[in-house]
Amino acid sequence: MDTLRFGVTLADAAEARHRLRADVAAHTVDSTVEITAETAGGPAPAAADTGVIVALDFAPERLAETRRAVAAAITALPDGTAFAVLHGGGAPRICYPYDASEVWAYADGISRNTARFEAERLLPAGGAGSAGGGTGGYAAWLDAARAHVAREPRRIAHLLMVTDGRGHDDGRLDAAIDACTDTLTCDVIGVGGDWEPALPARIATRLHGRAELAEGAEPLAARLADIAGRLRATRVPAVRVEVRLRTGVALRSFREAAPVSRELRPDPRPAGADPWRYVFTTRLWDAGVRRYILSVEARPDGDPAAGRDADPLDTDLLLAQVALEPGLAAAPEAAAAAVRVRWSYEAAPGGVRARGASMTYRLRDRLADAFNAGCTAISRRDLRTAEAMLGEAARLAYELQDRDFLDHDLDRVAEVLDARNGVVRVRTGATVDRTALLRSRLSRGQHRPLDLPAAAPAGVPCPDPACTRLSTAAAGFCVACGTRLAPAGSPR
Repeated sequence: MDTLRFGVTLADAAEARHRLRADVAAHTVDSTVEITAETAGGPAPAAADTGVIVALDFAPERLAETRRAVAAAITALPDGTAFAVLHGGGAPRICYPYDASEVWAYADGISRNTARFEAERLLPAGGAGSAGGGTGGYAAWLDAARAHVAREPRRIAHLLMVTDGRGHDDGRLDAAIDACTDTLTCDVIGVGGDWEPALPARIATRLHGRAELAEGAEPLAARLADIAGRLRATRVPAVRVEVRLRTGVALRSFREAAPVSRELRPDPRPAGADPWRYVFTTRLWDAGVRRYILSVEARPDGDPAAGRDADPLDTDLLLAQVALEPGLAAAPEAAAAAVRVRWSYEAAPGGVRARGASMTYRLRDRLADAFNAGCTAISRRDLRTAEAMLGEAARLAYELQDRDFLDHDLDRVAEVLDARNGVVRVRTGATVDRTALLRSRLSRGQHRPLDLPAAAPAGVPCPDPACTRLSTAAAGFCVACGTRLAPAGSPR
């Protein structure tokens, strides 16, 4: 039985009734959806309900680093956890448990020591992730893990891939990831200073995990212990979220914004399914709050209520609804949230996308994209592009008042001359700390951890003396007149 009680609301309900111009071709509307999970009693899941596959993906020349990684990975598994060790030497295969009839071993002092010995003994055969390993790259690892879990499915099946980042995509990676979405979640831990994050980050993000760098055995052991603890704390493995759209409305995206930033893909739809209904699967729920950004495009020419002579003009209409899957533990009044629209010829044109909390998250996504593009340009020695993209990242950080990014992440690769106007000077050569830069790219990239905003006060008055309407602290613009609101604590 579920041991969490769920609720879904709009983070800023006052901003959820959008006035759209009926004579504008199309409007993009962003809404911030908040899903809350509260403990509803019941026992925590047993450790044996979780199956962990530890995949060791290293080239032969990384033997010393791999031995330390193996010891850390296996030692970090809590007692009672069902696990297996996946390694290669020509092709990925299960090297522990030994007996082909056994799918899982159970962590205790003896099994951990045996697994460590077996993994280390097989390492000189060569890592399957290396370009010369003779395998299909990362896709082969995912296929092997999925096939193993299929032999004895678990309530939570999780892949921990410890890699030197030198794997490749043979053209099958996206298909392999898609095949795992209903079976596995995945975290990727990188070891080595020249770790390449692009493909590991793609795997981890799409499989509801994290891609991170861990230098040394102790940080790696601590990180893997955290992951194992998170898996054991999971009370609900999967929650499906349903998005229904009004006729004439197109879905642009539905993404998790906090506590982790990740794009979500809709579940495959069967033939003949409702074309205005989308289902998104979210995973690994414990008590807490997650925020999502629903982005849709509304077109008056596709809405029967938007015509100049239509009766519903200037009437609140349902634009979209976000609902929890039927049967999930939730109060009826908290199982869905609605975004409403009013077509009008009196509303100000445009300006509906950048509102409230969604504006902040969108700006952070743009900052991450600019920062990663600038870092990629540096690696290609394209300093002109790097300067332009890192300058854009500096300008966005100034707008967000993100001093931590300016003083730490960006400062590692560029000297900030004028953050407000996006003027930077790219650092070159020995002045760039490559490992620190990689950490920054991962933390600010497509899988960037985000802090939830503090609880909003009663309201912030509009600075326009002719208006003075109260808006929530998360709002970026006045809900009545559209005047820009200064963030709390910032100069107006």
